Amino acid sequence: MNIPSLAEAPHLVRGPRARIWVHSDLQLGHPAAAEAILSTAVDDLLSLGPPPDAVWCLGDAVCGSDLQQQEQLSRIVIAQLGRLGVPICYVMGNHEMDLMRVHGIPRYPLYEAARAEPLWHTTDTSEDVFFVRQFCGIPVVFLSDDAARDGSWWVNHVGVHGETAHRKGEALILPPLREAIARHPGPVLLAGHYALPGGQRPLTRLDALFPLPPNLRLHLHGHAHIGDLSINAANPWQRENPVEGHSLRQYNISALENVRSPGSHSAVLELETAGPVSLAIRCHLERRWLERFDLAPLTAARIR
Repeated sequence: MNIPSLAEAPHLVRGPRARIWVHSDLQLGHPAAAEAILSTAVDDLLSLGPPPDAVWCLGDAVCGSDLQQQEQLSRIVIAQLGRLGVPICYVMGNHEMDLMRVHGIPRYPLYEAARAEPLWHTTDTSEDVFFVRQFCGIPVVFLSDDAARDGSWWVNHVGVHGETAHRKGEALILPPLREAIARHPGPVLLAGHYALPGGQRPLTRLDALFPLPPNLRLHLHGHAHIGDLSINAANPWQRENPVEGHSLRQYNISALENVRSPGSHSAVLELETAGPVSLAIRCHLERRWLERFDLAPLTAARIR
């Protein structure tokens, strides 16, 4: 597969610096609960000053096996994030596949709605594994869960499901993507629903990106709900999880929901043309910063 130069990707934020709101795992099936949490987060973000320059929504924004409920949740997400008036990059996570998983219905309501919104950016089709956009001249590769438009196969964190065994999927696409990243003359960032190996609840299919190119500077992910003892009893609040043998920095920015992850958390990423500058974790219910990671030197400071 021939992947175009990452330098050809569309620019969403030009200029020397950008402030990006990064979140994942709203994942509340009751529309009223989801709207309350998401509107609180947007209110909190706007209380800090001007809106961010862009939003990265890293999956599991909707969930549930009821089509009408997912459609209602999708309208809520579109409306609340639309209050910011900035570009939004969105990838699907495993819960966007709930209708397919439970009923075999190949419908992805938030993805379908996002494709119709001019400020939203996502994969060209539900079958695509990734898309690329540029911020401050830095390409960001967004990794998405994917599914056949005809419902013959679909993918989630458990594996690949369906008759084609995903022959066109990660095994064929990720190695050429790795080569495209390595060819790029500057830093490249990665964002998606799942961690790379070494992170919390990693996706083993991403092994196809290894060895990681040295210019891959940062990976942000969700899925591993911070503070959830049922999935990560050993290090439930550990945000930074290195990838052994690589210089890439990896962070769990989850989760907006407040049931499995107490507090409703997300992150603000500061970027400059030379690369990422800092990552700050915010609790929206308490309206305070929890942690700040300096992404230039290898240090992290805790804010209390």
